[in-house]
Amino acid sequence: MNIIYASDDGYCQHMAVSIFSIIEHNRKEDLCFHILDDGISEQHRRELTEWIASEGQNVRFYPVGKEMERLKEDIPGLTTGKFRITTLARLFLGSILPETVTKALYLDCDTVTLRSLHGLYAWKLGNHVAAMAPEPTVYPEVRELVGLTETEPYYNAGVILLNLSKWRELGLEEQSLCYYREMDGQLPFNDQDILNHVLRGKVLCLFQRYNFFSNYYYFRYAAILKESPWYAARETDASFHKAKHHPVIVHFAGDERPWFRGSHNHYRRAYELCLRETPFAGARKQEGKELYMAAYFMMNLLTFLCPVTRKWISHTYYQRSVREHFNKDKEKGKVKGKEKTKTGEMHGTCSGNT
Repeated sequence: MNIIYASDDGYCQHMAVSIFSIIEHNRKEDLCFHILDDGISEQHRRELTEWIASEGQNVRFYPVGKEMERLKEDIPGLTTGKFRITTLARLFLGSILPETVTKALYLDCDTVTLRSLHGLYAWKLGNHVAAMAPEPTVYPEVRELVGLTETEPYYNAGVILLNLSKWRELGLEEQSLCYYREMDGQLPFNDQDILNHVLRGKVLCLFQRYNFFSNYYYFRYAAILKESPWYAARETDASFHKAKHHPVIVHFAGDERPWFRGSHNHYRRAYELCLRETPFAGARKQEGKELYMAAYFMMNLLTFLCPVTRKWISHTYYQRSVREHFNKDKEKGKVKGKEKTKTGEMHGTCSGNT
């Protein structure tokens, strides 16, 4: 079972937690962890290697610093906003990993696995490039930007079962980079937006329990359907309830991270228990966000009691923070000549989906 992560030195602790959660719930599996290394310190590489070996599993590191620097030079307007540039390393999986790796499961570092991954990894992808879980609450503006219609799912890239043979065969790395150049590196969710554009029609839809966003614990199924009616064809009320209470993979998306002091994240205990078994055992929680964590928890409660409040807060954040940030770059002339069709598709020459 090939498992892929991308991390810099600052996220090693969270990656270690995620790795242990997989090892713990997949003791009968032969695991090989492939880590795209964007500046992990020698000490942390050594500690992780020795620790994973002591658990009877394998790990390989792939330096991607040069790819990240090349990307910055190739796309002068590139900005990843509040996300680390390491997130873009996913675009290079086909060329960095050995040709012998034809199928793999990519996971974000901020995930914790709570059950066996055997069933997920065994999914037959056929001619599909990937299997991903939907993100029905993504901003409508983002859906439009990447060219999705109102009935097409927008997928979250935190958990991806990849058909790397098909990825290489279709030249999707170059298609992804070419689309990013067209957009002058101006996409709110970076490689996730890129993948949603270039993989249209090539993705199998995973059940939400395989990538359950921790803040969805406070979301009502009916409220999600009201915003994204297409979700009903992919997730039922019963399966959403199962995902909430019996997730396979929890994804700590959003700002309520379990490593912040004062976090009320419903799944924080899973993170804390796994942390004890890693080389980072005893690490102190990050301080300074206690009031923000309390406010975020109140927003989560309001999400359950009054979903429209969460929607208003979310879209206000997008308008004031995300959109404003990228509009400033557009005003500088970094995004030029992009016209949308009625469905939001971008005219261009690089992507196979335009």
